[in-house]
Amino acid sequence: MAGVSALTQPIGAGEAMSDVGAGPAIGAGPRRGAILVIEDRDDVRQGLAQLLELHGFLVSDARDGDAALQQLMSDPDGFALVLLDLMLPGAIGGRDVRARQLAHPVLSAVPTIVLTASDLDQRERVGLRPDAWLDKPFRFDDLLELVKRYVVPEGSALQAE
Repeated sequence: MAGVSALTQPIGAGEAMSDVGAGPAIGAGPRRGAILVIEDRDDVRQGLAQLLELHGFLVSDARDGDAALQQLMSDPDGFALVLLDLMLPGAIGGRDVRARQLAHPVLSAVPTIVLTASDLDQRERVGLRPDAWLDKPFRFDDLLELVKRYVVPEGSALQAE
């Protein structure tokens, strides 16, 4: 599981995020709702959305922080998970999206997995309070394993296999 951090697993050379959970809150279990993929690269965003949809997940996407916040604020209860790239174009970057999400009472409860190539130190990672962290590049199977901890798939042909 190189590059994967459920925040109790190592996230760097000898580092661990011990003060953050490794999955949904006890008793919470996976949630129903859409996954918001926030990623500026069209090919990555669309590829992740298609793969997640093939595995039965409802997916919405945003290419920048402004669009992501508009979607989150317009339907705060509609999202079960946020996949957040920290390096976004425009005035509202990924860190800003996360800060605003954490400041909002409903949105702060939506689990967030950070997907990034950003080189952040342990203190910066902990400050973002993600539920999980994947360093780019990552394997889709690693992401899928994390997603299944937080979101209930709504059904697909792949699940019948």
